[in-house]
Amino acid sequence: MEIIQIVGYKNSGKTTLANTFIETLANQGVRVASLKHHGHGGVPLGIEETDSEKHKRSGAVLSGVEGDGLFQISRQQPWDIDQMLAIYTLMDIEVVIMEGFKRQRYPKVVLIRTEEDLHLLDKVTNIKAVLTSLELKQESYSYPIFTISEMDALVEQVINICKLQWEERHP
Repeated sequence: MEIIQIVGYKNSGKTTLANTFIETLANQGVRVASLKHHGHGGVPLGIEETDSEKHKRSGAVLSGVEGDGLFQISRQQPWDIDQMLAIYTLMDIEVVIMEGFKRQRYPKVVLIRTEEDLHLLDKVTNIKAVLTSLELKQESYSYPIFTISEMDALVEQVINICKLQWEERHP
């Protein structure tokens, strides 16, 4: 399973870019999935007062609920990224578009909305491209810089870069 990360600060366009990646890959016949980090603190909305959460508070190590294609799993401790990705592996996913999880090591597209966001480029690793509304000089960076109007070109280039790397690992 391959992973492409999309990182950036709140309202930087991560979900829009993730949707473009997902649609592009799905149209190519790839079994693509998404994984989003709820980076706003606390439990994602709609979970706190469910029966499965009451089960967890009663001592269940793992609690799940399924209905109409939605399967939610909660546990006593925070999820480790490898545990979550193992579930995706069980579902025969080929590519995961991961939104957030800035500290992870996977190939990243970084979204820069304002000059204050530029420091993110020094905080994350494995950058494959940057998407920005700022006018950044390509020669100042070791990875490609794309403007918002070039989103489709960015998606195509990142998928091609990643496919080459995937093929090298899986000849």
